[in-house]
Amino acid sequence: MKKIYILFIITILVISCGQKKKPQGAKVEFENTEFNIGKIQQGEPAECYFVVWNTGDSTLVFTQILPECNCTSLSNTNVEIPAGKTDTLKFVIDTHGKEPGRFESEIRLVTNTIPDWHKLKITAEIE
Repeated sequence: MKKIYILFIITILVISCGQKKKPQGAKVEFENTEFNIGKIQQGEPAECYFVVWNTGDSTLVFTQILPECNCTSLSNTNVEIPAGKTDTLKFVIDTHGKEPGRFESEIRLVTNTIPDWHKLKITAEIE
């Protein structure tokens, strides 16, 4: 009986060691999904940064970056992050012609992850 038990344990170990780990693909994580710039002067550009991690096992690709308004633009052109790496998305806000008061802009990011879209939000107080 003891020999059968040992043979069973060895068989289980051999089978479990031979199984391959399934790839998970790209996986995106953000340090923050909201960025408050604070007070900015009307007509002056403002910058904000979102730190992005690819915690998956394949390259993270931003296939579309869709700001809510034309006043928000991505200033860096790197839209791919290798597996296990970190990068920063830098956005520039053009406040020219914006009314004083609270400013909000949402950015939709379409990626090769599941789910495939993510939302970032930028807020500021325009003086």
